[in-house]
Amino acid sequence: MGYDRLYFLKKAYAIYPGVLAPVSGGFLAEHYRQRRATRGPLRAALDAAVGLGFRAWIPWRARKVQRKFGLEESWRARAIEIARARFADPQDVALFRIEEAAALDGYIRRFEDAALNKRINPLGWTAGCALADKALFYDRCRAAGLPHPEIVAIVARDRLAPGADPAGRELVAKPAYGEGGDGLTLLGAFADAADLAARLPATLKTARGTLVVQPRIATHPALSDLALDALPTVRVVTILDEAGVPEVVSATFRFASDPAARVDNMKAGGLISSVDLEDGALGLACKGYGGGDHERHPVTGAPILGRRLPDWTGVKALAVRAHAEAFADYALIGWDIAMTPEGPLLIEGNGKPGVLMPQRAARRGLGEGRYGELLAHHLANKA
Repeated sequence: MGYDRLYFLKKAYAIYPGVLAPVSGGFLAEHYRQRRATRGPLRAALDAAVGLGFRAWIPWRARKVQRKFGLEESWRARAIEIARARFADPQDVALFRIEEAAALDGYIRRFEDAALNKRINPLGWTAGCALADKALFYDRCRAAGLPHPEIVAIVARDRLAPGADPAGRELVAKPAYGEGGDGLTLLGAFADAADLAARLPATLKTARGTLVVQPRIATHPALSDLALDALPTVRVVTILDEAGVPEVVSATFRFASDPAARVDNMKAGGLISSVDLEDGALGLACKGYGGGDHERHPVTGAPILGRRLPDWTGVKALAVRAHAEAFADYALIGWDIAMTPEGPLLIEGNGKPGVLMPQRAARRGLGEGRYGELLAHHLANKA
């Protein structure tokens, strides 16, 4: 079964951010006040024990992060001080470029995110989540008339169920439950369904889980000098506002930095850049896990900083429309949208889009804008 039980097991226990009093961003103060008031004595004792263990773990963690990213001794001492003052993971201090403790107040700590998301997006934590299963996701997109990649075939249990005609197009296969480009396989071109069935690699026929076969998507020509050989996407996050209408609250552009990479995600060394929500202009780029900043692409030399994404108005409109018309049963969704020669295209939807990428790329916490306001709104209404 493609359902990631280990992921859910790791997220089952929500760490309380503190020992006795909560230490988190101001926009979450009411949520943690209610959480503290409603927990029983056993949970309070457990939270305190975990909190004390967390504080004791900070120096060890800071040393490990320092070595991992090649940071100076002075950084480690400062990171320990900040992490203890704001009950934070030293790796968050490094990745979010935190120089003083107060700067963390606008950030969502990564260990907080799962518990907050589970509270406002409960469907995202079920086996039938339509955002976790690509086949279900594309079914909803098709029913709502939303632009998305065709399904040429679904491969499951050594059986191939044909869909759209391959028609000589380059195809890719990816796990129906995969995330971040994991397991993407380039298949080449096939004349028709019979050709695909005859030449489908045996490794895919015997793979665990379900695979979705689709045409390989072309990159918008305006982005060709940033794409290398991987399709760049923009992660657009929408949250239902106070009136239940989807609102774009965050956007991060992802693109490859390695010519050998076939996907744009951070695990493959991809670059990330914040996107101005008004005009689609890109900020400084960086890798998701360490490294310096880039005003230009490190391989092609193409400009990044200040560059505007093509058809940005259409990208935002597609995210809002998809949320409103096909996925309104979710409060928060991260959309992976490709900009193609034919227009914006929905690649994936994510019920658990994470907070590392947008906060690192933007160099500011999500709690400082509408994301934080709407998160607090939904948490209050789920109390």
